[in-house]
Amino acid sequence: MKKTSKQLPVLFATTILLASSVLSPVVQANEASSSSSETSVTTTSESSSVASTTQSQSSETTSESSASSTSSTNEPSSTSEETPKTEASSSEARATTSEFTEVANIGQIQGEAHESPYNGKKVRVSSVVVTKTDRYGFYAQDIKADGNTKTSDAIYVVSKEKVAVGDRLTIEGEVKEGYMESLSVRPGQQFKKPADSLTVTQLFASKVTKNGTAALPEPVNISDRMPKDIVDNTPTTYDPEHDALDYWESLEGMLTTVKKPRVLGPQYRGDIYLLPAGYQELPLNNIGGVNLRPNAQNTATIPVYVGNKFIAKAKDYFNEDVSGVVTYRSKVYKLEPTKLPDLQDGGLQGEVSKLYPSEDKLTIASYNIENFSANNAAGETPDAKVEKIAKSFINEIHSPDIITLIEVQDNNGSVNDGTVSGVQSGEKLAAKIKQLGGKEYKYTEVAPVDGADGGKPGSNIRVAYLYNPQRVKLVEREAGSSTEAAAFKDGHLVKNPARIDPTNPAFTKVRKSLAAEFEFKGERIVVIANHLKSKLGDDAVYGSKQPAVQNTLAQRIEQGKLLNAFVKEGLKQNPNLKFVLTGDFNDFEFSETAKAVAGNELVNMMLNHDAADRYSYFYRGSNQSLDNIFVSKNIADKTVFSPVHINASFMEEHGRASDHDPVIAQLDFSQKKDDTTPTQPTEPKPSGDSTTSPNRDDKPTKKRILPSTGTTGAEVAVVGLVILSATLLWRKKVTD
Repeated sequence: MKKTSKQLPVLFATTILLASSVLSPVVQANEASSSSSETSVTTTSESSSVASTTQSQSSETTSESSASSTSSTNEPSSTSEETPKTEASSSEARATTSEFTEVANIGQIQGEAHESPYNGKKVRVSSVVVTKTDRYGFYAQDIKADGNTKTSDAIYVVSKEKVAVGDRLTIEGEVKEGYMESLSVRPGQQFKKPADSLTVTQLFASKVTKNGTAALPEPVNISDRMPKDIVDNTPTTYDPEHDALDYWESLEGMLTTVKKPRVLGPQYRGDIYLLPAGYQELPLNNIGGVNLRPNAQNTATIPVYVGNKFIAKAKDYFNEDVSGVVTYRSKVYKLEPTKLPDLQDGGLQGEVSKLYPSEDKLTIASYNIENFSANNAAGETPDAKVEKIAKSFINEIHSPDIITLIEVQDNNGSVNDGTVSGVQSGEKLAAKIKQLGGKEYKYTEVAPVDGADGGKPGSNIRVAYLYNPQRVKLVEREAGSSTEAAAFKDGHLVKNPARIDPTNPAFTKVRKSLAAEFEFKGERIVVIANHLKSKLGDDAVYGSKQPAVQNTLAQRIEQGKLLNAFVKEGLKQNPNLKFVLTGDFNDFEFSETAKAVAGNELVNMMLNHDAADRYSYFYRGSNQSLDNIFVSKNIADKTVFSPVHINASFMEEHGRASDHDPVIAQLDFSQKKDDTTPTQPTEPKPSGDSTTSPNRDDKPTKKRILPSTGTTGAEVAVVGLVILSATLLWRKKVTD
């Protein structure tokens, strides 16, 4: 019997029901599998404890004394024959009939400590050889080492006796613990003891007897046993094996060498910092230097006093070993060279920012321009510096829309005559930028109270702004006064610009932070320029107080808390307000200061940047990031950031315009949600994923995973079998 066409829908309905019943378990299994594999994106924060670190100098100008006095460089004579006349036969000191105690060797004078057990006593020591001379005396070292690595085999001898490198001597004199800096004090001048400085064991000679010549001892490879990070974690125990402070002491005055080293940064006050070739014990940055890290001091970096012999920059290197004697000056252990080969050019060039102007992107830079004023007199701001900085704005950082200027002085610089306005200083820079073909910037500031903000006496240092009025608008309101605190009303600044809590004790004798509200593409952005408390006053890393304490840290943390509270209040009144905090925070991206600034409201963009490139400053062997940019979380995922290395690794002879590198952030205000550039290199993600970063606590954005049909082999097979069965059944029925 044939089926009519009216019966076909019934047959197909039956087929669909059959397919549904068979397919249902497969779909349910797929949904369950999708649910179990659904990704939940979480944000992690850096919460590791950061130990105190003081390996940084304030960017503020200091009056630190010169690294060391002028000294000659002598080539060690290792070929001269030893011609001894006398030799101590006992390993113990033996009393003589004279006023001098005879000691077996210099190691016995030095002892296993930072101060000599013979301090204040008169001694006689023989069989020593001159390794280096200078204007105040010479370095002498045992011809035969005592075999004790905890004691130095050398000593500095204060003497007017004319000796030469390689002379074999017997010396009588008084042992004293003193300061190398005191040797250059002229008669009638008063020597001021350096605070928390270590002493150097010295022998003040009353008699020097020459006994022929001797070969020089082989220099010690200073990096072989150098502790890599610890300065002194056991201040009551002398431990050269683990503490760098004690290790240096065990080499005081001795001949040492650094194997074919590379230069880590610019020569400064006669010092260059070196790292041996092939040294891999420390993580290296993108120019072969070492960044300052949490819980570390980078003690493996070796300072060498070279005076003005070299125009040195980062990545330069020596093809031969650098040798010298170990000394201690200006609270730093360093080498006084006996062998200085020619310096090789490492080819390092200044960078150009990769962040270019864009119609819908706001570019904000922070630049510490190092004691800048309109005064071009000697010792102030030369016109050449003004031109260098202006050119860098145009050529290297591509004319940012807003520039926070750090270390702007009043109009006449350090002339202490009551002048407080810095308008002429700022406008001089703006005029030079325009003259060189750059943008026409406007300048704004709030002048400080005379003498109240630190810096060079009379200079009235402050933070200020340059901005391009063709791109951004400074919201028109009356500016705040020197002592008037910035405040919000209805989510906007009452005064513009205005200083943040300028009378708070946390800002005593410190540059006050300055808030300014700008408008860009209909968005309101509050930019806050900062120059927090300097590190002047912290204990010296290689000082007598161990462990060294950051005495200035507490004040910076309080400043950070005030900044965060200000941001929090602004966001409370207007959640759509955008914040950008820039400047010289005089602390590192991992510091407690940075954490106080960020709180839960801000992201430190330096932490999102490549770890090997996180620096804007160089000090005593380490690259470090004093300059940071924080942004509010409501714009963080549309912000990119980068330092631009044009100054910190170079000397003025290379074109350096300041001691800091500028740092730049670019905020994307375009309407395209998929046009956001990630803040750090990431794998491509579907639109809508949250981007994790340190200092962020965004809630995860979960992806909705829908069940799909025909995406697995099992589903295709089931559907195919059902359709085939239904078709065969229908044909059979039709032909029946």
